[in-house]
Amino acid sequence: MDPPFKEGDIPFTEGTISFEIAGVRKPCSTYYKVYGDLKSNKTPVVCAHGGPGGSCAFTSDFGVLWPRYGIPVIVYDQMGCGKSTNLDDEKAGDETFWVASLFVEELENLLRHFQFGENRPYNLLGLSWGSMLLADFATTQPKGLQRLVLGCPFASMDLVMEGMRLRVLELPIDVQKAINEGIEKGQWNTDAFRAAFTVYFQHALCRANPMPERLRRFSDYMTMRTTARDTSNPTMIGTCPIATSKTVGSLRNFNLIPRLHQINVKTLAFNGEFDQAHDVAVQPFLDLVPSIRWYTFAGASHILTYESEELREKCFKLVGDFLDHKDIAA
Repeated sequence: MDPPFKEGDIPFTEGTISFEIAGVRKPCSTYYKVYGDLKSNKTPVVCAHGGPGGSCAFTSDFGVLWPRYGIPVIVYDQMGCGKSTNLDDEKAGDETFWVASLFVEELENLLRHFQFGENRPYNLLGLSWGSMLLADFATTQPKGLQRLVLGCPFASMDLVMEGMRLRVLELPIDVQKAINEGIEKGQWNTDAFRAAFTVYFQHALCRANPMPERLRRFSDYMTMRTTARDTSNPTMIGTCPIATSKTVGSLRNFNLIPRLHQINVKTLAFNGEFDQAHDVAVQPFLDLVPSIRWYTFAGASHILTYESEELREKCFKLVGDFLDHKDIAA
């Protein structure tokens, strides 16, 4: 499936923002891209991609909100990802460095750059890990935040692992066996485990058949990873592509549940029927965020905007209508 628009079809500007990080020798910067005109009378939305370790390639599709709703869209690559500064040479495998607070600080730095705050409102949209990051930030009740969109979110790392476990149980018995044996033996770079994980990927991560070419490299990365904590993703989530208590990294104690009641803006959460972000991981948001709507896309999984044009269009409309203050289905 092709992207919803070609590069250049929607006007954009791009640049980098200096980001000083204690304990890092090299100068660091965050890459960003702005679709549309920030001088528009519509509130801009800042989008955070998943991973950790993804890139704004996964959020750029929401640039369609500019021509369709007049909403300016800001996407960015998180530190260590995409066109932002790569720190693998200094911080590979450092669990004290690759923590959620680093990415919250980076987000705050980006918001200051664009002068968002009490006198210049903004909205936030996150996907997967990006939703965890933005929900974490939103619990601090930041000035200027108006609306929050949580795409395929997880309320805690424990619920990430529980959701994955439940999705594995939906797979054929022989696939379950190959996954469980690989996890128990710490051997997830074998052909047997990779083949089994591919089945899991096509069940709970992206159900498109054939898989979109622009997603294939991500799939290959997930199935070819080893036991090395060589980038932010395995350092934070763990070296096994199906996270477990034995393999999880620096996010092992990440838990938003005690603070979700502090989110004080209107919030939209969505996930897919077969999503790796299982309902058990989303339910705490519904239970605890004071003003929230939750929508589940039938037949979809985690990266649902890559699964079909119909799902993608439904997602764009759901998000666009919510950010444009229109009524949406609960």
